[in-house]
Amino acid sequence: MKIGVAIALALLYFWGNSALVFGVNWWTVMRPLVSGFLAGCILGDPVTGALVGAQVNILYLGFIGAGGAVPGDICLAGVVGTAFAITNNLSVETAMALAVPVGILGTIIWVVKLTLNTGFVRVGEKMAAKGDTKHFWVVNVLLPQALLFLLSVIPCFLIVYYGTEYLQNVLDFLGDKVVGVLTIVGGMLPAVGVALTLKSIFKGESILFFFLGFLLVAYFHLDMISMGFLSIVIVLIYMQIKGFNFSEYKNVFAKNGENNAYQMLDKKTIKKSWRRWVWFNQACYNYERMQGVGFCFSMTPIIEKLYPNNPEKRAELMQTHMQFFNTEPQWGACIIGLTAAMEEKRAQGSEEITEDMITSIKSGLMGPLAGIGDTIDGGVVTPLLLTLFIGITQTGTVLGVIGYVLVEAAFMYLIYWNSYKLGYEKGSDAIVNIMESGLINKLILGASVMGCLVLGGLVCNYVSCSLGILVPVGGDVLFNVQAELLDKILPGALPLLLTLGCYKMVKKGVSSVKIILIVAAIGLVGGLLGILA
Repeated sequence: MKIGVAIALALLYFWGNSALVFGVNWWTVMRPLVSGFLAGCILGDPVTGALVGAQVNILYLGFIGAGGAVPGDICLAGVVGTAFAITNNLSVETAMALAVPVGILGTIIWVVKLTLNTGFVRVGEKMAAKGDTKHFWVVNVLLPQALLFLLSVIPCFLIVYYGTEYLQNVLDFLGDKVVGVLTIVGGMLPAVGVALTLKSIFKGESILFFFLGFLLVAYFHLDMISMGFLSIVIVLIYMQIKGFNFSEYKNVFAKNGENNAYQMLDKKTIKKSWRRWVWFNQACYNYERMQGVGFCFSMTPIIEKLYPNNPEKRAELMQTHMQFFNTEPQWGACIIGLTAAMEEKRAQGSEEITEDMITSIKSGLMGPLAGIGDTIDGGVVTPLLLTLFIGITQTGTVLGVIGYVLVEAAFMYLIYWNSYKLGYEKGSDAIVNIMESGLINKLILGASVMGCLVLGGLVCNYVSCSLGILVPVGGDVLFNVQAELLDKILPGALPLLLTLGCYKMVKKGVSSVKIILIVAAIGLVGGLLGILA
């Protein structure tokens, strides 16, 4: 591999993990579907890149980094998997099997980043004590991103530059048998991704729809695009049967709302605060304060506007808003808007709103909103969109990648802005009212049903697991257990059982890394012994 190409791939990996993608890196460039496509563009084969990235992404379908824990470095897996596949002419399954261990090792980079970012908190504390809002971007953006650049570019460059060069020699040495086994492992690994996604939605009535989706694809051979549209129809019918009427909730956003008017703050300042939260909420993510530094950075335009000539008050508020904070960024944006509104009222002389009150409301809302956001965005909407656009990509067109980026980014920005606006204009009463109205629960139910339908179909289409056992029945005749027995009883039975087995391990609290290793071990042993094919 040319050194320039390796550098470009390393820079792509940094970009996917950085805060320099207008706040949607977590949902776009970081995802293997997108990073694989972009890596393919660098390597001169965007279609293969998209296909490899799509396959790798199935493993990380329900990727949620809760509390700083991640199941693997998905961007590194996408970039490296694509580089391996294109430079060594590997199948997507083989490339996936080779990329996954790299993704697991990549979690070391994540841990080191969150650990070292803690050091920048000390620098931020000194700036906060001075009320230095002008240079706080150095702490939240410049220093952490410079560190991330070093932690990302160097290891990725070494892996793709030297790894791809020697990989083919290693594969030639191991022989076709081992490569075939790796293909088996790669076909089984998507079961882990489906199982992780099911964790938050495979419950209650939704369970039946998972099996319905599986049977529809197993017996009618529907592709995922058709399955996606069919699932929408089924969900709409189901919600009507359940008596769901959205018009009942048309006034829920206004009820108990304060209708806060722009007085000391203007729309320009509010949008500046909003942009800082959207783009840089996790730029200095760390184990000590999580999003605390990002929260403070998003509040600096508010603080500057309210107290332009009072450095002591700016220092007080910066230190307050730099404390521990962690929530789901999109839905949690309403907390930023709400805090801005409360600080505006304090600056106007309100004695009802105290520092303790603001801290209590922040602490009380961040957990529930994180649960809602992780369930809807990370557990349902994003996996659904990925599944549908992966299906389009698998037809051999890059339009699936482009469509995913546009739709996902539009959805996230819609939530970001309306959430922030709700917090600022309507206040805590409106937020609590919405959470207690039942609307969120019904939306989660509908989304869960749709998610289970699509994931059931996904098992049939993308999880590969079959027996290679041939039983002699007389003379030279061999009985193919898979083709002559299992496929006739229930097509896709083994992929279904494998997925349910992975899900059971997820529910028991087994880490995703251990599940991946267990599935890989089963595939390796079963493939080498000829049990699996």
